[in-house]
Amino acid sequence: MDIGVVIKKYRKEAGMTQEEMANRLGVTTPAVNKWENSNSKPDIELLAPIARLLDISLDTLLSFHEKLSDTEIEEIIRKMDRMFSEEGYEKTYEWALRLIKEYPNCNMLIWQTAVMLDARRITDKCTNQEKYDKQINAWYELALHDENEEIQHHAADSLFGFYLRKKDYTKAEKYLDYFSEYDPMKSYYQGRLLQKQGKIKEAYEKYENIIFSGFSTLNFVLSTMAGLALRENDIGYARFLSGKVQAVAHTLEMGKYNEYSPMLDIVCAGKDVEGTYKVVKHLLDNVGTMYDFRKSGLYKHMKFRDIDEAILDGVKEKLLEGFRKEEEFGYMAGYEPWEKLIFDR
Repeated sequence: MDIGVVIKKYRKEAGMTQEEMANRLGVTTPAVNKWENSNSKPDIELLAPIARLLDISLDTLLSFHEKLSDTEIEEIIRKMDRMFSEEGYEKTYEWALRLIKEYPNCNMLIWQTAVMLDARRITDKCTNQEKYDKQINAWYELALHDENEEIQHHAADSLFGFYLRKKDYTKAEKYLDYFSEYDPMKSYYQGRLLQKQGKIKEAYEKYENIIFSGFSTLNFVLSTMAGLALRENDIGYARFLSGKVQAVAHTLEMGKYNEYSPMLDIVCAGKDVEGTYKVVKHLLDNVGTMYDFRKSGLYKHMKFRDIDEAILDGVKEKLLEGFRKEEEFGYMAGYEPWEKLIFDR
């Protein structure tokens, strides 16, 4: 917002005429009129007196606290997109410089403006692209120090990509510090960095780790949702979600045991005798596949510890112990195939 617009807004709110304002500041009425119509700006020594007179801070007078809503930012970015096509890159860049001066504290706008300029200089085949590096990166750096973590991540992402394209891998890696160690995107970017440096085996290992840990996350979330559906007595939805867990386990080659296990809660909830028998039999028969992911080509660059067969035997015994509990599987009593499966071992 131009300073003249601010002066006019707060002068009117104070119930003051241009003449009254001019008299209090020791200037002419036409001078105040020129400020408000953006034909001139007040001298620097008048800024503090104007702010005091209008009972606002200097930051407000200079629009340093101006914030924009998400909708307003989206409209500005759409306008900017049109300008690239209608007026070209250089004029749009100059317009963006003036825009950021109006909203120097709106880091979401600053970041999005920088992204647009960064991308369009590549896609529009802008001449002398490096000419804009300093300013675009300065805007990224501004956004990088915002209090909002989301904006920080956006800016770090953009700076990482910029230096990766420039093959300045040391600088690119620096911006990964803005990502949490638990953020899978950090591992993905580390993989890209390794890939660009020609460390292909290490890059594959990073990517495979993301897939492997991603299964645990998906399995946990989908299983939790299925459990919630069961508590809500929505058996159909619970079965649907458990089917998704099975599909993920199959796609990511996590072994037959991990494919069958999601259905156990479903058949137990419905006290499905035959269904329970089939699921439990599959589980017991496939305990040895719990670690089959170690054989999958999806994870061939990852390093896994050797598995002691005694561990698998212990797992089977624990499973049998659980299946023999009356309070959970009492509805299976008297079903002959179940008795043989669970007690004759």
